[in-house]
Amino acid sequence: MFGGGSSGISAANLLKKYGKKIYLIDKKKIEGDPFDGYLSDEINFMEFEESIIVKSPGIHPSHKILIAARENNVPVFSEIDIGCIFFTGKIIGVTGTDGKSTTTSLVWHLIKEDFPNSKAGGNLGVPFTVFCEEKLDFAVLELSSYQLEDSMPIDFVACTILNLAPDHLERHGTMDNYLQAKLKILDFDNPKKIYITSDEFRKKIPIKNYNFVQKSFGEELLTDALILEQENSIRTKKFTYSTKNFVLKGRHNLSNLACAILLAESIGSHPTNIQKQIKTFQGLTHRFEYVKKIGKLEIINDSKSTNLHSMLAGLKGFDKKTPFILILGGIPKKEELSPMLEVLQTKNVVVFLYGEAVSSWEKPLRDILGVNLIVKENLKEVVDNSFEISEKMNSKYLLFSPACASFDQYKNFEERGNHFKDLVNRRIDLS
Repeated sequence: MFGGGSSGISAANLLKKYGKKIYLIDKKKIEGDPFDGYLSDEINFMEFEESIIVKSPGIHPSHKILIAARENNVPVFSEIDIGCIFFTGKIIGVTGTDGKSTTTSLVWHLIKEDFPNSKAGGNLGVPFTVFCEEKLDFAVLELSSYQLEDSMPIDFVACTILNLAPDHLERHGTMDNYLQAKLKILDFDNPKKIYITSDEFRKKIPIKNYNFVQKSFGEELLTDALILEQENSIRTKKFTYSTKNFVLKGRHNLSNLACAILLAESIGSHPTNIQKQIKTFQGLTHRFEYVKKIGKLEIINDSKSTNLHSMLAGLKGFDKKTPFILILGGIPKKEELSPMLEVLQTKNVVVFLYGEAVSSWEKPLRDILGVNLIVKENLKEVVDNSFEISEKMNSKYLLFSPACASFDQYKNFEERGNHFKDLVNRRIDLS
């Protein structure tokens, strides 16, 4: 077991049930069950008569252990591969740069009425091998580029690539490599498979020489799921769905919903049941999460926004006149700043900037925002000052959408988002 994270431990527990001896390769030793021992990275594969490696997604494919495994004809599997061996139901796959978790959760929620015996997991948080032995109708799996890159072809009944923007290039090297990892979700030769994507992605990256059924969503008149934002509806060939009671804000979340509707329809969910489920979806924490409203100021926690593409998707719902405060900060990824700068110039916004991003983002942001850029050391200073600024500018929204990784000051985006909400609540209690 190469990597002792949650997916590695889950796969180990599963294989242990079937009498397999499990050895862990990891910098951190985990003593006892489910592991029979610990191996260093100087493995002599000749010592084992028969073996496989189950690789955690965070391990780079060029690691010397994996090179040695290939040289010795030792099979390398992903945790998803192990789950597929045992799973007897049908699989819906969700990938893309942004919106994966929300869309995965939405699909699972929308199909519950017709297929209550279904579960969601994968990169969403619950490893596939935790529930792959259950007799389910469907497993809805969120899949990262790392998981897809590591896995053998997966037999999806339906799947989606939501979007694509520069991300994880420290692993993939180039955008083309990143794209190729995402495209592994597709079965090009099977006419029974259904592939769903946005009109924008379909135009940007046209796919040729395929036999699968392709459907798309967006704002183009002839699309398969037409988003009518002003009319609070999404229209497919089967039904016109009301989005009036859909809890998630932002145009990007309407796109996620449109995709989820097409996936749900494609596997046989009834439109009236899908409509019923739209009203009861509560959303995920840290993903454009409504925190609370104080007077006219609505506070939104989008700590899951770890890149510019994700943050900019959220800003699409803000018109030119609406005054709002945007909080950016953390460790920037290697992305071109011009799309952010172009969008911010069209908005009525005050931007707070903190963390490592200050060193590389302050000057370009200052050039376009002037005094409407406020730099602080940390998130506490930002929140303390943001309420004062919101009153002065009569702000309608306070949006925490960092567009950066969290690791300069936090363990992960969850800790960062929880800290933001705690700071907001403490600030309110003091006022």
